[in-house]
Amino acid sequence: MLFCPISVLFLSTLFPPSPSASKSISSTIPSIEESPFMKVVISQDELLRGINAVLDVVPSKTALPVLSNLLFEASGGGLKVSATDLDISIVCELSATVEEGGATTVPARKFAEIVRELPHDAIVLIAEEGRVTLQRQIGGAGTYALMSVPADDFPELPSNIEGPELGFEANSDADGNGQAALLKDMISKTAFAVSRDETRPVLNGVLWQIGDNRMTMVATDGARLVKYSKTVTDSQSGGVSTEAIVPTRALNHLSKLMASGSRLGRVQFGQNHLMFDLSSAKEEQGEGGGVRLFSRLVEGPYVDYEQVIPQGNEKQLKIANSLLSPAVRRVSILSSSQTHQVRFLITPGEVELSATSQEIGGEARETLEAEYGEDEMAIGYNSTYLLDILRRIDSDHVVFELDSPVTAGIIRPSEQPEGEDYLCLLMPLRLND
Repeated sequence: MLFCPISVLFLSTLFPPSPSASKSISSTIPSIEESPFMKVVISQDELLRGINAVLDVVPSKTALPVLSNLLFEASGGGLKVSATDLDISIVCELSATVEEGGATTVPARKFAEIVRELPHDAIVLIAEEGRVTLQRQIGGAGTYALMSVPADDFPELPSNIEGPELGFEANSDADGNGQAALLKDMISKTAFAVSRDETRPVLNGVLWQIGDNRMTMVATDGARLVKYSKTVTDSQSGGVSTEAIVPTRALNHLSKLMASGSRLGRVQFGQNHLMFDLSSAKEEQGEGGGVRLFSRLVEGPYVDYEQVIPQGNEKQLKIANSLLSPAVRRVSILSSSQTHQVRFLITPGEVELSATSQEIGGEARETLEAEYGEDEMAIGYNSTYLLDILRRIDSDHVVFELDSPVTAGIIRPSEQPEGEDYLCLLMPLRLND
């Protein structure tokens, strides 16, 4: 039953609360004057850096409400902010002045909204019984309070990972991040092909192999398979020989952290988890702290991908990527909304792209110059899958290694650096005609 404000006023007039009742009610509401069990002074920039590092891990929907919160832990060494979805956890260490040590959790997204809007000044973070308060110190009074959940209700996070360790050199190229840049590139060129089908969990991750002076990443969803392998030196591999199936989400979080300026220092491989240890620019300057990303590994074994990659595709089509990619995008506009099929009619010296859409009665056709010296062949591809591959090929020309219209083809860059092998297997579609 709902009461309007007028009804509430009327009832309060008839039945005013007794002084003892008022005292009892007010005593249950924590106030700012109460002695805090955590009090921290931190800059808005530093607090926001920590929130941004961990916020993406917070699940939008969860059966465990405390996972929607951020965990704050204050000690003499500074402030830590953490988030987890039980599969992936991120912990960020922050530079702060700790006046009272303690721990608490707060609603992640609402807390982040408040911090983003605060000016770039010092903030006092106070945790009391059932509440967390943010107070401005400079430029006028301001207090923002949120309900909190005890830190004891937050899941225990991974801490120590035992197993092989892969170190990353800080200054291995002009950018000062050579090995990490390679890893980031490998993630970008493979993770897109991971399966979204949760009934095949082993395909929901990227296979990461290290050994024999090579680093390899493989991803597949059954219709396409991508393999990126590169020679590494003993110093780069650290003598590590291991493999793991890493969830795509963990690799995407890692890429985002690296893009935001965090530098990858080492990776620790455990039996069921792995840890990425990153340092921030502030940490390297003696301020702030690093970020650690923990991820549960996907249970294997992975598919025997080498048996899937065809070795006898002798028909080669070579074409400029700068011509092919935009042509596929244009022609695919009038392709079937169900299959996204683009038809390749390959003849000596050229390739004709075409697509039809029965839904709207549309048809598109383009002819491009190409290098091809074999018999005429017509083959169909899912344009979305094909464009995903073409976007990640850096060379000016792309090479298709083909056998027949119904067998898997290999797509490669026409030129690759020494020691690098990037290939994409793509299954064709059965042609409509």
